[in-house]
Amino acid sequence: MSHQITVHHLNSSRSERLFWVLEELGLPYNVKVHFRTETNSSPKSLLDISPTGKSPCLELDGEILTESSFIVHKLLNLPDVKDKSNTVNLIETEQDNFWSHYAEASMLNLMQSTAIIKVMSTTWIQGKTDDENGNNLNEGNKKAVQDFTSYLTGKVIGSQLQQSINFAEKFLTKENSTGWFSGTENPGEGDFLMFFAINAFVAGKAKGVFQIGEGFKGWHKRVMERPAAQKAVKREQDELAKAQSA
Repeated sequence: MSHQITVHHLNSSRSERLFWVLEELGLPYNVKVHFRTETNSSPKSLLDISPTGKSPCLELDGEILTESSFIVHKLLNLPDVKDKSNTVNLIETEQDNFWSHYAEASMLNLMQSTAIIKVMSTTWIQGKTDDENGNNLNEGNKKAVQDFTSYLTGKVIGSQLQQSINFAEKFLTKENSTGWFSGTENPGEGDFLMFFAINAFVAGKAKGVFQIGEGFKGWHKRVMERPAAQKAVKREQDELAKAQSA
């Protein structure tokens, strides 16, 4: 059965994971790129598509799907992808289930909190907020905002995020680890959901911010050695470039 799939991709967002899972499953798809606003928010164009106005958002045969874990779970359970069972774990294991929840809760909630605080701090300091009080910060107040932001994102949230990283690192490096969050010889739902965070820590905007061990580095290397992951990265880059030049 041929599916009609469109990925609504917001730049620098969790929707980058959908490229990888779709390439692994060999499912053809279209891409509609949405660019963040000046304050790093989602644009109105996403609200016109998704009831939440957020990314990821995927159209599957006319149905609008939201929430990363739900989308990935649904794609992995399509009847016509069963022939990919030799390269992708399609049987939901306990580990797969756990890490798919862990990625969105313990890991990405903290990452998103950090991103929001930093963006809003910068917005206020630069006077770009819609609140008229945000346009009148003196130098002392600007420094206070910067100091408080550093405290929240570093000492408070940053330390919690490092603990979350350490916990996942321990799983990958335990004696009987398969090297995948699925707990099998192939990546599964948990791996697809953990990709956004680990890619950010190892090769993205958060590189060098946290202590990353050999477990994360090895996992990321294994992912990026897969032809499907390489195709996914290139497709995302090509779609962003095409949309920017349009």
